[in-house]
Amino acid sequence: MLYVSLVNNKTATIKNRFYIFFLFVIFTNCKDKTTETKENIEIPQLNIPDTKYDKKAVDYYRNEIESAVSLLVSQKQIINLELNKNERAVIIAIAFPEVLRYNSFSDLIETSSNRILYINGGKIASDFSIGYFQMKPSFVEDLEKFVANSENLEKYNSIVIQYKDEKKTRKERINRLENLQWQLRYLKVFWQVLDDKYKNIVFKNRDEKIRFYATAYNYGFLQSEKAIIKYQTIKVFPYGKNSKKKKLAFADFSIDFINTYLTLFNQ
Repeated sequence: MLYVSLVNNKTATIKNRFYIFFLFVIFTNCKDKTTETKENIEIPQLNIPDTKYDKKAVDYYRNEIESAVSLLVSQKQIINLELNKNERAVIIAIAFPEVLRYNSFSDLIETSSNRILYINGGKIASDFSIGYFQMKPSFVEDLEKFVANSENLEKYNSIVIQYKDEKKTRKERINRLENLQWQLRYLKVFWQVLDDKYKNIVFKNRDEKIRFYATAYNYGFLQSEKAIIKYQTIKVFPYGKNSKKKKLAFADFSIDFINTYLTLFNQ
């Protein structure tokens, strides 16, 4: 009986060892296949709409566009200080539609009446558009956070305000937003942020990239890629969906700018 018991135990031990070895081989094989699959994954490209625009429709606003361009040309000295020759037109293009809606008089009134609310209560109390490119404090806050949390954007940390006091920080942010030179600086950093955030998207051409970046500027760069692409075709600009005037997509004006006025700025 003892001999039979020992034989049975030995047989069971061999079976257990064989079973464990069998499981190990299967696990190793599956792991290798999983690793191989991960290495070969390709990021599917998004279905980005055609970047062509209706020039005749944009021409409806040609007078306003010319006025906005003239306004920027009058500030070329500042623009040339902040942006390099080969990047001026493309970077300005993504925010150019906002210049159409900029009015120096109303901007002064709005800023004066809202800055105190923002300084004391933050973006919840008041989040308003400022300056040529109609930037909001919340936009700059998001930009600062993104840069501060990205090792790839460390060289742009100068935009991150280092004050510990919140009111002092918000006051400095408003002071910067009231300055065109700082708005251009923010715009350049914004371009770099998008290059980093959406580096997996392969754009077919310059206009396709500008359309996407302009829409992200208007709709919000923290939105998903699909949401931004979907919004590219929404026509509510420049005066909203309830306006009786002709409505276009925000980025239509960006594409028109880069194709019509590029040489005015890249000189």
